[in-house]
Amino acid sequence: MQNKELKIKNGDITLAGTLTTPLKNGPHPLVICIHGSGPLDRDSNTAYQKLNIFNVLAENLASRNIACFRYDKRGIGQSTGDYMSAGHLDFVKDTIAITKHFRNSDDISQIFLLGHSEGTLIAPQVAQECDIEGLLLLCPFITELEQLLEMQGAVMQDFLDQSKGPQAWIPRLVAAINGGVVKGNRKLIRRVRNSSKPVLWHGFKRVEAKWIRELLNISPSRVFETIQVPTLVFVAGKDAQCPPEEGAEIAKIIGEKATHVLIPCLSHILRIEGDKSGYADYGEQLKRAMAPEVVQTVGDWIEAEISK
Repeated sequence: MQNKELKIKNGDITLAGTLTTPLKNGPHPLVICIHGSGPLDRDSNTAYQKLNIFNVLAENLASRNIACFRYDKRGIGQSTGDYMSAGHLDFVKDTIAITKHFRNSDDISQIFLLGHSEGTLIAPQVAQECDIEGLLLLCPFITELEQLLEMQGAVMQDFLDQSKGPQAWIPRLVAAINGGVVKGNRKLIRRVRNSSKPVLWHGFKRVEAKWIRELLNISPSRVFETIQVPTLVFVAGKDAQCPPEEGAEIAKIIGEKATHVLIPCLSHILRIEGDKSGYADYGEQLKRAMAPEVVQTVGDWIEAEISK
């Protein structure tokens, strides 16, 4: 395989990424990887959490003669702009710019958009504006953001309550100041709705208010209703962040173009869950590589679509 560093413009924003291509001459099908939430680089990593999702996928896809492009979010890594003040729709526009760039390339035969978590909303929004051949939705959700934060807050509170050791003291203290994670999330949502600022302080940290505000106004079900291309709905059976039971509902909305796959023991961070459950197991999971079932399912589905 070959790796080429690219910089793609979206207005005054420069998006830096890596194009991984097979050694065999093209044109090749291309997968564009779209991040979940957070300050993620092209490999879906942050300074404190190394997921190494998109780089692993890129290597496997290249072995199947499929190209892959992964990029740093605006304001992260080598991409320009300000991540904290960006909204959800800014990330959609960034991906549209990237997709249009490759749609005009003679080296690309087909384009597939692969989104993880929040990326599963971005991908179909991009598909409304760009000509693509298929979507891959890894850990999608249909619950609207306010209710999703309620659910995630309850899971996080339970995790903090059960956590032991000094590393849990500060997160527990911050949560307690806000009356608990769930109550704190509700307070944050009220503040975001009543503000037009792109960034707010919540407790001891700055939060992406514009991003939250825009997501609060989006109905995931209506986004999925717009899908008109073949779509892989890939669900992690032990997902603590996006309810796995929603995968079947999403596939039903998409209809006959959807392929619904559920991996029973898989977590939201695409690792096989160990002895613990939910957030409590993330530390151990991050010591392991992404589950091979993810790589296999993604590659097999794309190859099947290409051969049609």
